[in-house]
Amino acid sequence: MKLLLKPIAIIFLLLSISCDIDTDLDVENLENPNDQILTSDPVALEAKAATLFRNWYMANSSYNAPGIAMNTMADVSTCSWGNFGMRDLSSEPRVAFNNSVSYGNNVTNSYFNSLYSVLFDANTIAAAVNAETEFENPELIATIAKFGQALSIGYNALNFDTVYLSDENGAVGEEPADHITAMAFAIEKLDEAIAIAKNSSFDVPTEWFPGNSMNSADLAALMSSFGARFLVMNARNSSEKQSIDWTKVQSYAANGIDTDFSILHDDVNWYDLFKTYLVYPGWARIDLYVINLMDPSYPDYWPASATILPEATSDDARLASDFQYLNSQSFRPERGTYHYSSYRYSRWDDYISQWTIPTIELAVSENDLYLAEAYVNLNQLGSAADIINSGTRSTRGELANIPATETEINAAIHYERLVELGLNSSGLVFYEMRKEDLLQEGTLLHFPIPGQALQAIPAEYYTYGGTSGVAGEDYSTGGWR
Repeated sequence: MKLLLKPIAIIFLLLSISCDIDTDLDVENLENPNDQILTSDPVALEAKAATLFRNWYMANSSYNAPGIAMNTMADVSTCSWGNFGMRDLSSEPRVAFNNSVSYGNNVTNSYFNSLYSVLFDANTIAAAVNAETEFENPELIATIAKFGQALSIGYNALNFDTVYLSDENGAVGEEPADHITAMAFAIEKLDEAIAIAKNSSFDVPTEWFPGNSMNSADLAALMSSFGARFLVMNARNSSEKQSIDWTKVQSYAANGIDTDFSILHDDVNWYDLFKTYLVYPGWARIDLYVINLMDPSYPDYWPASATILPEATSDDARLASDFQYLNSQSFRPERGTYHYSSYRYSRWDDYISQWTIPTIELAVSENDLYLAEAYVNLNQLGSAADIINSGTRSTRGELANIPATETEINAAIHYERLVELGLNSSGLVFYEMRKEDLLQEGTLLHFPIPGQALQAIPAEYYTYGGTSGVAGEDYSTGGWR
């Protein structure tokens, strides 16, 4: 369905009144500065710029975000608990997502609002830059504002069917954009940010990206890696995958990060609930689909008559280092034994015991896989195989080299995304399974605009999943099973 753009002003109005304001327009509120001061004070705006990435990161790794459920929808994690929409969205057979305002799980509403809040702040800061507000380091502020715009619009495009576009100049277009148009807009903003960073020389305050000592060149590399993620992972199906600009992906990845980008958590302002609930004992486990990739003799789906399975065996050293075997079940059988698994993910156990250590958000291996995938699609198979054979498949998995054939390379890329990157970043494995047409039949391919936003506009209720929406465009028509 299509929504008129004008009612989105209601949503932006709600975002703009998060603090108390005086309701008598004829009386000056001396305790709170007026909007003109707020949008021209360089100290206040720089403080806001300092939080842009954090606000995006915390929204994306929150339990009030779709990422935890998306891992179960992708059959990379598995869980029968109802929290975060995990059971509802990974039930078999798949059903339509409950997008009503009465639904008990906050899967998308807070996330949707948080992304537009980041965009609202980024637009305000970018407008101040254009107005020549006297920042101490204007290039840094301009870069982070454009990066904030790209992150907000880009993740809306990755996760929702339509996106309301705006920048420092106001609303863009008369109707919301589809995910392809929206991602193109996000890429424009990202390229602007990269260009500013590459043509500048500044240091990024450590607290903006905790645990990272970054200068302008480092920030440009990080944004390039995000660009590769955006371009590759936005496809809703294998047909859209064929339209990806692989030359641009290659350029982004070639200019991307050369060290893992991690966040050093303080468990107060920075923490990762996406990893927490997919790793913590008693919560989610690893789906047998992933275990079967490492041990093809192991079931890829829980046998109906079994309550426990023996340990798997694998030439991949990560089965022992990153996964823990369990000899009992904690999930309720009446909710479907297909949720069962004998393995949990243990790679981040240090994080869930200490809480104040780094976790990876964007790994060099993720960036390298985008480069390898670009080379495959640009018919440079030797270069693609070299990347795979020198990467985590070898260094962490201790697996044998693969030959330079398209089939072997594509299989290795998919394998590494699920085995090596399965719990690195919210949504990543869902996007991978989506673009390869591997999501189970009936799984939604993107979320609708949240029901609370539809009610506020107001607009007609709609949803996706099961058989709701357009087959192959809004929900999967087939998958790995």
